[in-house]
Amino acid sequence: MKAVIDTVKSIISPEQNWSKFLMKIIGVGVVAGIGFAGYQVYTGSEEEEGPDDSIEVIFDEDPEKKIEVENILNDLTRSNRDISSVWLYDWPDARNIVPVFNSPRTARDPLPSGYWMPGDERVIGNFVLGSCTRLDRKFPNAACPIMGKEDAWGVLVVEYTKAPEDDPLCILPQKSCVRPAKVASMKISETLYLLTN
Repeated sequence: MKAVIDTVKSIISPEQNWSKFLMKIIGVGVVAGIGFAGYQVYTGSEEEEGPDDSIEVIFDEDPEKKIEVENILNDLTRSNRDISSVWLYDWPDARNIVPVFNSPRTARDPLPSGYWMPGDERVIGNFVLGSCTRLDRKFPNAACPIMGKEDAWGVLVVEYTKAPEDDPLCILPQKSCVRPAKVASMKISETLYLLTN
């Protein structure tokens, strides 16, 4: 404690000339100003509020967004005769995946267990990084993430009756297999997470 008092005394005590005293006072003022500014930035920095919730929560809070998303998915289903089904999944945590919408209603679920299957690790990595890919299933498909501000909150899976001729493996991003799913997933992401009321 004595050292602190001695330090304060040496800062406040006058020097042999005014210029040294003025330099000390200015130095203390600059350090205090920088500290105050840093404290203001620290206490004022808050993460932006945003609707980074699961898809089901957003649908419950804003039914208009649910209707808009369903319209996007119905338009996707009608846009191509080779599309046999469209599935939108909510991805509330790392392991679980919950179907939110499917068209037609009688279509088989490409992820029937409600969990990711062994072998889907590569697919999950693509989704987390925001890119489309295909699920490792026997049927031709394209799968794209529904992106929030920083993370994937859902997955859109488009199943085809037959793979398009220009992309038989359904892996090329600019071809007719992946592109419709990518466009629809971007519209859904924008509707759910980017557009505010």
